[in-house]
Amino acid sequence: MPIDLEKFKPEYKKWVAESLPDYRAGKMTEIVKKYPLIVSDGVPWTPYKGQPSVQTFAMVTSGGLYLKNSQPPFDTVSIHGDPSIREIPKTVRQEEIGIAHAHYDHSLAEQDINIIFPIHRLIELEKERIIGRLTDTHYSFSYVNDVVPLVTQTVPKLISWLKADGVDALLLVPV
Repeated sequence: MPIDLEKFKPEYKKWVAESLPDYRAGKMTEIVKKYPLIVSDGVPWTPYKGQPSVQTFAMVTSGGLYLKNSQPPFDTVSIHGDPSIREIPKTVRQEEIGIAHAHYDHSLAEQDINIIFPIHRLIELEKERIIGRLTDTHYSFSYVNDVVPLVTQTVPKLISWLKADGVDALLLVPV
């Protein structure tokens, strides 16, 4: 499933030029309709195999989470979004988490972070030995329109961290 970034770049540049006035006016529905989606020829689906009770799990959310006292929030102003990633420790408490994502209602997640980042449910599964191990670090993205830096820089960095942690299964929690 190769992604043709060279094809995407000019389409994206045109989309930005045409959509910026609507973006600044808050007309998100209009610009989303025009976004140059990358459509793959096929999804590299791999059915889950193995025994969760002996495997290592990690989680990634696109909820825009960050640690209020030690990490900068994601850029929620730029039309390009923010391709960076934040590390969220397994021991995080609700009050330590900030949400920087301009494209969804945060109210329920602010009451219970498990709605978009079910860390406490995963810890319960680990304690009950349903899953073998939960990594000490998990991850969050925010919204990203310019996928080039995401695909060429951020995702390879994330993959290297996951490999270093010995992750067998990654749970993706899209928002």
